[in-house]
Amino acid sequence: MNALSNRTFLLYFVTNTLSLLGTWIQKIGVGWLTWELTHSTFWTSFVTLSLMAPAGIFGPLFAVFAEKWDMRKASLYLKLLMFFIGAWIWYLEHLNAHTLFTLAALSVVQGVIQACYHPVRLVFISEIVPREMLSSAVGLNAASFNASRVIGPSIAGLLILLFNLEITFLVALLTYIPLIPILLFIKLNNRQKSVTENKKFFTRLIEGGKVAINNEIIFKCLFLVLMNGFFVRGMLEIQPTIAGEILKNGSFGLSLITAATGLGALLGSMWVGFGAKAGFKAEKVILPMLYAGFVVAVFIVFFNNLYVSSFLFLVAGFTATSVGIGSQTIIQLEVDDSYRARVLTWWSTMSFGFLTLGGLILGYAGEIIPLRTAMIVMPIVGIIIFKVIWYYRFKNKFI
Repeated sequence: MNALSNRTFLLYFVTNTLSLLGTWIQKIGVGWLTWELTHSTFWTSFVTLSLMAPAGIFGPLFAVFAEKWDMRKASLYLKLLMFFIGAWIWYLEHLNAHTLFTLAALSVVQGVIQACYHPVRLVFISEIVPREMLSSAVGLNAASFNASRVIGPSIAGLLILLFNLEITFLVALLTYIPLIPILLFIKLNNRQKSVTENKKFFTRLIEGGKVAINNEIIFKCLFLVLMNGFFVRGMLEIQPTIAGEILKNGSFGLSLITAATGLGALLGSMWVGFGAKAGFKAEKVILPMLYAGFVVAVFIVFFNNLYVSSFLFLVAGFTATSVGIGSQTIIQLEVDDSYRARVLTWWSTMSFGFLTLGGLILGYAGEIIPLRTAMIVMPIVGIIIFKVIWYYRFKNKFI
């Protein structure tokens, strides 16, 4: 069943997409401002990835707390905090007072809030729709995220070209507002609370990890997401650095390659979200998509033409998102409600944590050797490591 037929989900979907749009506008603006201030591949990568890193580092810890929270209140309070950080980013730009320190510090703080919100967001979907719509809702929620990647960078690039970064940050800030009343008033389903809520913190943390490891399907999904994040998505998340260092096309080139990646990601998530009617099976496609992602990542820097590069970024966005959202869908359907936040946050850790690490390594390598060389070597090493582990640990089988 299509989750958009559920009115509650539809309201949340539209307003949450708008707020995610603002997140991407802000992210691109902050990344581009960092490049303009420093012209450093490492620092631009660091600031850009700061929004993702805390989810990978602290996600499992926040998930243990999140299982005790009221999801409506948690979503509301955390979104308000994101709004206030966005307001501070805009105000400092209004004063022309941003430095590398303010950009890095505010990005880290916003990243910590996002890390806290992530397990809430994953569980919140299951409180909006009935279980028979959950697969569709997961895919559509991913489509929401990736639609913002298509439109957000394009808007950011246009705003930077036609106006300035102050207007860019203001527009990003205003997109948070419509979601607030929706979070206040939408009707939610009752959620099965964890039977382990009275256990000690670390006991519950370890239990979530054991569920993830002992379920063979979930464990394989997490491994695929780790490889996808480190060796493919890490490259996709440092696009301000790639636009400035390799393509040298300014804000237009940045907005084009990021929008192309987002379009590919949108198509991938829609494929997962709407594919159930056509007999789509996530477990049949995520492995071929990972291989395709490795191949595209190797060749993406061989072409100096901006439009050819943008097409390859589109394909990379499609493959990376198909792996990420396909694996998340499988885990959502495998895991029990009482462990949902603690298990799904390991998906976040593998995804965001390792894409951050991969992006930072690429950014640092770009300070030592040509970034183009690092971007060729990294996926080649990745596919070798993957094939060895997949053969010896998993016997070349997904199911």
